[in-house]
Amino acid sequence: MPFIGGESTGSYTRRLADLNGGIPDEEFWLMFGTPLRQGGCPSDPRYGDGYLNPAALERLAVMADRRVAELQRALPNLRSHRLLSVDGPPVWDWPWDTDGYFLVRVCELCARTKGTSLDAYLASDATWQVCARHGRWLDNRREPGTAALPLTALPEVVTAHRLRLQLERRLGAGGRAMFADAYAIVSCWWNVSALNAPVWQARRRALGRGGRDELRVAPLVFYPEAVHLAQMLAARERRRLRRTLTPDEDHAWLERVALLLKEWAIPAEGLDVVEIWASRHPLLPKPRRIRQTSTMAERPTCGRHRRLPVHAPHTEQTLEATLDKRSCLPWKLGQMITTELFPAPGGWTLGGRT
Repeated sequence: MPFIGGESTGSYTRRLADLNGGIPDEEFWLMFGTPLRQGGCPSDPRYGDGYLNPAALERLAVMADRRVAELQRALPNLRSHRLLSVDGPPVWDWPWDTDGYFLVRVCELCARTKGTSLDAYLASDATWQVCARHGRWLDNRREPGTAALPLTALPEVVTAHRLRLQLERRLGAGGRAMFADAYAIVSCWWNVSALNAPVWQARRRALGRGGRDELRVAPLVFYPEAVHLAQMLAARERRRLRRTLTPDEDHAWLERVALLLKEWAIPAEGLDVVEIWASRHPLLPKPRRIRQTSTMAERPTCGRHRRLPVHAPHTEQTLEATLDKRSCLPWKLGQMITTELFPAPGGWTLGGRT
């Protein structure tokens, strides 16, 4: 059965069961393991996902006629760090709620090319995804009338998605961290209406009825600016970690960001948020040339196509979190902000169940 890259385990196994004569989920899951908890049973792939231990994964690989490595490459919740840490016989668990991902409906056009008529779901690190192949915006909404949004009128969003993938593939974990920080910065600008870029409302209008739910489409309309800003942050971070960024050059970098905000017609106060980010990524002292140290060994190599390592204030652990929790910055989309541009104490945020 063809893979859908990034699919959830429950969605994939449901398609596999359907291909084998429509075996009910309760029977199919018992074929590759027993429930970890008494009375446990698989649930609806629209609202949750199942987890396997290594032995159950081996059995699923046999049933799917796939290698374990293939399954783990295609299905995020089968990767080693998400397997149940239960030794012995094959077992699985399907918790009511889970952390670390959101279930986003697969593009219907992609599903058809894979030969399925069932709704399929991605295990995504955000409440949304972009299908660059068909130019569609996907998200985790289930309400009537919340199908994928066509991006025909907004090709810059698809272009931004491709540029983001290039950035993250080229820079690795450091690139993912820089996009998370840029996303948090632009989310703060969105939360304060006075800091909104005029083009964001123009993009909302271009979406027609789909643009009326502003919190649903917010990541869509500011995606191009978030990706552009991520590229700027990554350029500074590389020089910072190589310890070649001087205070004067850092000031010049901030001036270039200010010009970018002016180009986007975002008020100058928006630069305060970028300065807060820079303060959390302070300049590092130049290394001594006497001997090689472990810190120097971790410096990124020269060249814009080289990997960017993860460095404080980021950690490898936070990069496994969802996009909104991956940044070193405190802002979340839809969050109440104080006059000091920080989250309001006791305020609310836009959350999303898996």
